[in-house]
Amino acid sequence: MENGYAAVASEKEDEQLLKILGEHAAYEPEAILAVIAEIERRNIQAPNLEQIKQDTLQALQQREQQLNPEPTGPTSLTDKFKDFWTFFVPQRHYFVTPILVNINIVIFVLLLLAGVHVLSPEGEDLVNAGANFGPYTLTGEPWRLFTSMFLHIGIIHLLVNMYALASIGGALEPLVGRKQFVTAYVLCGLAGSLASLWWDQQRISAGASGAIFGMFGMFMTMVLLERRMTWAEKKGMVYNMLGVIALNLVFGLKGGIDNAAHTGGLVLGIAYGAVLMLRSGRYFTQDYNLRGSIVTAALLLGAFVGLYLQIPTENAKYLTMLDRFGERETKAMDVMKEMELDATLINGGKYLPGLEQGIALWDESIQELTALQELPGLGEQQAKEVEILLNYTQLRKTSYTMMRDDIQKNQPWMHKQQQRVLLAIGTFVKDLNDLREGKPTTAHENLNEMPLPEALEEATGLKLETKPLIVLDGEALEGIAPDEIEDYVASEEIEEVSVLKGEEAIAKYGEKAQNGVIEIISKQK
Repeated sequence: MENGYAAVASEKEDEQLLKILGEHAAYEPEAILAVIAEIERRNIQAPNLEQIKQDTLQALQQREQQLNPEPTGPTSLTDKFKDFWTFFVPQRHYFVTPILVNINIVIFVLLLLAGVHVLSPEGEDLVNAGANFGPYTLTGEPWRLFTSMFLHIGIIHLLVNMYALASIGGALEPLVGRKQFVTAYVLCGLAGSLASLWWDQQRISAGASGAIFGMFGMFMTMVLLERRMTWAEKKGMVYNMLGVIALNLVFGLKGGIDNAAHTGGLVLGIAYGAVLMLRSGRYFTQDYNLRGSIVTAALLLGAFVGLYLQIPTENAKYLTMLDRFGERETKAMDVMKEMELDATLINGGKYLPGLEQGIALWDESIQELTALQELPGLGEQQAKEVEILLNYTQLRKTSYTMMRDDIQKNQPWMHKQQQRVLLAIGTFVKDLNDLREGKPTTAHENLNEMPLPEALEEATGLKLETKPLIVLDGEALEGIAPDEIEDYVASEEIEEVSVLKGEEAIAKYGEKAQNGVIEIISKQK
């Protein structure tokens, strides 16, 4: 038989030829046929030679049928059912592909059993399952680059990808073998994940699309470079691959599709296919030197690590900080909400554990915000937001520390100093909201210029529109409107403000105090 391996086979020793024949399953069919021809030419006695020859010819015929399938007539439902199940059953030249398909399906089913929505999973569920998400992937969880390849955003996404994987795997795996196929699949998937992360750190990315696009690119490149096939034999497959790739990329422009992952996987697949063809002398083969394969994979993984380390992380760290800050703030504020409902605080000691926990949580946020403030790559608005949050958090810690100390000393906690701290906290909350709405952030700078009604609301937490009872120097000012308070006292004349709520307010002032009491003591008093 005349093929690209005949010259190589003719240079082998008898023992080498017999060794290759004994490991025939690991080699490309043309190579084995060349070895068999050389063995027959030398009249070497080889066990099972005829059987191996028939198996190899059959494998070659199956591959040719996959590359150039003949049109078939209608089949029965039973045959169609059997054909369908072959997608999921590992076979000699279709082994890795069904395993990958099955892994993806099993993971999807497990997530469904865990409560994830079948059509439109929540972003939080995907992130918890291991999706690629910049704020997490870039801050200590790089494994998401790999795990995201086996997650899918709904059953439609899964079905489309698995059909594409089975189709391309059925054509490509017999040509390159199991090891090269699974290596290329993982590398292309990682390339897609990296490209997605580089392009948009705030996108939740999941799916096998990057890896599958890589397989399409790899197959197209290998067909183009293969030296024995004519252009007439190649062009149908090449045009088909180009059409599939172009259609998917154009479809991805409509939004919601991670084209960056598609492109990253595609580019790596094209490059990897070219490398394989150069290594084989531009022939389809499953016989690749193990050392060369390890070196190729190691170089690519090293490049991936370098690219990962070059991705700017400031924005990811900032987003992660916001997420953690929100969780800590929610936990820390629980005790404050309970204390506001309990106006008497007769048994204030029960709040001490909550205050201690709150102080620790505010401390954690202060440390993280301080470290984030030192990052050189933060944007102007992000840096300003970090500054405001840091001031806010430091004041919250001060407020909690004072409350803890006051309760331990069995004395009122809503005193003049506490009110000033709470008022300052309110100004930084306003500054943060103004910053996010694109407004000037001057609330804390204009604290002393704040209208008295607004200042009282900030300091006491009582809305004046609910008409709490205002008591000035022991005298109840009943029925006054919020904007009339300054007719009785100016803000600079106030010495102390205290608040009474619930039963405590009613016990002291009667039913007229059912909406709470704001007690004001002036400097004149």
